[in-house]
Parts: sequence; C-alpha cells; structure tokens
Amino acid sequence: MKKTVLRYFSIKNICVFIGLALFAIVIPNTMNPYAMTVVNSALGYFIGALGISLMLGMGGQMSFATISFMGVGAFTTVQFSKTFGMNTVLAMLLSTLIVMALSGLLGLILFRLSGAYFTFATIGLVQIIFNILVAYKPFSGGGDGITGIPKLSFLGITFNNLYTWFYLFLAVSVTCGLIVERIRHSALGRSLASIRDNEIAAQTLGVDVYRVKIIAFIIAGGFAGISGSLIAYHNASISAFLFSYNTSTTLVVMVMLGGVNSTTGTFLGSLLVTMLPEWLRFLDKYLRFIYGIGIILLMIFMPQGLAGIYGALKSKLRRRLTGKAVQKEHANS
Repeated sequence: MKKTVLRYFSIKNICVFIGLALFAIVIPNTMNPYAMTVVNSALGYFIGALGISLMLGMGGQMSFATISFMGVGAFTTVQFSKTFGMNTVLAMLLSTLIVMALSGLLGLILFRLSGAYFTFATIGLVQIIFNILVAYKPFSGGGDGITGIPKLSFLGITFNNLYTWFYLFLAVSVTCGLIVERIRHSALGRSLASIRDNEIAAQTLGVDVYRVKIIAFIIAGGFAGISGSLIAYHNASISAFLFSYNTSTTLVVMVMLGGVNSTTGTFLGSLLVTMLPEWLRFLDKYLRFIYGIGIILLMIFMPQGLAGIYGALKSKLRRRLTGKAVQKEHANS
C-alpha cells in the first residue's frame, strides 16, 4: 500500500500534474479559435492513440486498426444520435460498446496470426473498412460524409464552443490515460509485457497469450470508439476520408515519437504531430516525405521516442549522483 502511494506521488507524476494544470490554464487563454480546433483534435487523436500504445508498447503488437474502429465508432454514434434521435451520451456509450464487440470478434480472427502477418492483416482491415465507409452511403453518407450532427449534451452542459470542448477532451484524455497507467501496473499489463518480451516464455509461465491479446485489442477498440465519437460531435460533420490509412500511419507516428510505452510521451507526440502540419504549412506537399525521414531518424537515434530521452537523462543524473555519493563516502573513510 505504501509503495502504491509513493508511486503516485513520485517526482515524475507531480511534474505531469503541474504540466497538465498549466496546459489547462494557458491553452484556452492564449489560443485563437483555429488553434483551439487543432489542439482539440490532438486530444481526440490522443485518446485513440492510447490504444496503439497499449497494443504496441505493452504487448509488442503493431496494429493499424485503431483508425478503423474510430471510424466505426464515429458513424455509429452519428446514426444513433441523428437518425434515431438517441441521447447523445447514450449514443456514444452504445457505439463504444459496439466497437469493442467488433474489435473482440475481429481479434478472434486476426490473432490467429502473429508478428508481421498480424500487422499486415490490420493494414488490410483498414483498407476494407475505409472502402465500406466510402461506398455505403446509408451508414456514412459516402464520400460526402454526414453533416448536422447533434451537439453533445451532458449533465445539462451543451458543448457548443471550442473552449468547453477543450476541457471535455482534456478530462476524457486524463481519465483514459489513468486507465492505461492502471493497466500497466496490473496483471494484464504484466502479461502483455511478458508477451512483448518473449511470447514463448510467457506461454511457459502460464500466460494465455491468445486471450490476453484479444482483451488488449478490445480495450484499444474502446479507446478508439470514444475517440471517434467525440471527434464526430466536435466537428459537427464527419467524412470517411478522416479514417483512411494515411491517418492511421499518423497515429502510429504520434505514439512512436512520444514513446511507445509512455502515456505522457503519447500525449506529447499527439500534440506535436497534430501541430506539425500547421507549423510546416509551406511544406504541405512534402509532409509525408518529412514523416518518412523523421521515422527513420527516430528509429536510429531515438528508438524510445521523447520518453526515451527523459529516461536516458534520468539514468545519467542518477549515475552521477550515485558516483558523487560513493566518492564522498570514500573521502570520509
């Protein structure tokens, strides 16, 4: 119990808390409406990217399917709330459950594969679902998408401006991030880590590898469903082209830049990658080229992303302090 309390009050967590508090205060008071739209989008993508961090960082399973589940979640929510007139929050919760059920069903099939075969299968899944969304107009509006989406209303609050949306996105992001951190220190997280490190050894130790992978895939689908639903309500219009393979690779870049096994790193990566096109608007035609070069350099010089830099600095500082303590002890003796 004491160790758990100390873990939550570590220097790192205190710094994260202070950073989030400053973020919540500074952003709404300094950003114009357009910049707020970009920041809100980054937070929405962060929620979905947490699923990739869970699958890849904890479990070592590279999945591109997050964007597809986001798309299904978004359009299902829109159908429930706009077509059937369902309460907006209930529509979001129900669509998230449907996405989790779909991810579980697909997981039963996809996890018959492993390694690169599983990854390529998720790429194929992205292409299949994207083409279904583009072609099936009764569900998605086809290439034109759907407009006039009802405004999200919760506990008497109608989210009808960018600033209230910012606080909602931030609250959901923090909640989902805490859930991921809780999973990281749970039996499920330890099972995923053992699968990531050595799948055969994990099986030998009694881990039900197939079952654990499916559970992680379902949880990742839940994050994707919430993300897609919130983005649909926030944008008030939705198109299948938001959920293409290109966007899927962008989500993976977010996680890799921040650190595949770091929730805080994923948060920073989501912000940086979403803001990058705005900062490099004059290089818009070459953005994918820049992403490609960036990923190569990232894997060579920063394989653990931004979180890896923090870890390296922390280890270097600890070694230096330990060295000084040893020198002092020798001097006194």
